[in-house]
Amino acid sequence: MIDMHYDLLSILYYCYLRNDFRYVEELQKYFNDNNVNGLIANLYFMSESEMQREMMGKPIDVLEMFRVSTELFKKYFPSIEVVYSIEGCDYIKDTNELKQLYDLGLRSILLVWNNKNKYGSGARATGCLTEEGKKFIVEAINLGIAIDLSHMNKETFIDTVDLLKDVKKNGLNPKVIVSHSDVADLYSHPRNITENQISSLIEFNPVMGLVSYSMFLTNKDESLETLKHKYLSHIKRVVEILGIDNVGVSTDDMGYDSVLFDNPVERIIFPYENLKDELTKLLKEEFSQEEIDKILNLNIRNKLFREEEK
Repeated sequence: MIDMHYDLLSILYYCYLRNDFRYVEELQKYFNDNNVNGLIANLYFMSESEMQREMMGKPIDVLEMFRVSTELFKKYFPSIEVVYSIEGCDYIKDTNELKQLYDLGLRSILLVWNNKNKYGSGARATGCLTEEGKKFIVEAINLGIAIDLSHMNKETFIDTVDLLKDVKKNGLNPKVIVSHSDVADLYSHPRNITENQISSLIEFNPVMGLVSYSMFLTNKDESLETLKHKYLSHIKRVVEILGIDNVGVSTDDMGYDSVLFDNPVERIIFPYENLKDELTKLLKEEFSQEEIDKILNLNIRNKLFREEEK
């Protein structure tokens, strides 16, 4: 199966800063043909104050961080299929640096994290897509980089969709995904998106990765079985809106945040060591095996893991 959002590049980089890869070595056993054999591996950038806490005094250099983390990925996970992603483009200086990142393997971007930056605004901020953000997205599309709409606030999301429509009218075919969000109509969380937002993406043949992290499903203390079936209801709703060929799954598994930074984390619904088996068992309640293969693997594989002409 393919996990559409996992911060593995950041995990690798922060272990590199500590010169301690014991946690990475623990993760290695979860990535194999019987469990997760492909993923969108993400390098995240938060607000400046939050980044300073995690960088241990080291200056932020996106090119260096991306270079180091992707080389470490190749070392520790050589057999795993991967699309490299950057979340929060605040620290990418300009489109020239974006091109350098593309040459290093970058294939997906989330324009914003939760804060406001020079390109647009995230889920905790107010503000629209900026002119600089529009130019940045167009250049990303020209390069063949996927545009991931997770983490945008509603204004930036709508502006980006309008831009994508204009780009498409001009003959380009943008790759569009929503890597780790759930349905706001089912549970109102700033990081979830509404059914209307989801419907606005239909013409781009997107893939939306429903995220199995409890904070996107509830704010109550509920049983694992309840959480699993709430998650299943989000998958079903997006299948109803976008169709079975446009749905995937993601974990945004934050277990590392506790291990590396001693931060409390919300409840993780599916243990990563048997993620595929757990998801398959749940999905069998509503979907055929052919449909399950699409949700867990084929949809995002067809969208991003096969090189297409720009």
